[in-house]
Amino acid sequence: MKTISNKKFPAALIGQTVRVKIPDFDRCKIDSRTLLAVVVEIIDEEFYRLGSKAGTLNQLFTRNQFTLCEEKFISISDVPNTTTSIRQAVAQLSLSGGQGFLRCDCQKKCTTKKCKCRQSNVLCNSRCHNSTTCANK
Repeated sequence: MKTISNKKFPAALIGQTVRVKIPDFDRCKIDSRTLLAVVVEIIDEEFYRLGSKAGTLNQLFTRNQFTLCEEKFISISDVPNTTTSIRQAVAQLSLSGGQGFLRCDCQKKCTTKKCKCRQSNVLCNSRCHNSTTCANK
């Protein structure tokens, strides 16, 4: 069984680009299903420390938790010296701002900082207030 596993999941090298599957609860519906990362460190020939453009991921991965890429999309020099979780990395690299949508229930025109959307520097969307006029669209 060990030889079959070693053939199916060959060892990764430092500097090799990999794809990490993102759990559904850590990403938004429109986000990518995988995160591009690079192998930064190998610990005990069994555990891998990965880094993305958002920073070094704070957990260790085993070989069956990611897939190897044939091309080199990201290098070790692209990884900043910060540690981050998968959810924070996905939110930082996301087009929509990460998991979950922000919405407000304002009865006014969303002109003050009491509006959750305006406070977060996000435009109001169709999920906010139904048909009332808004100054933050």
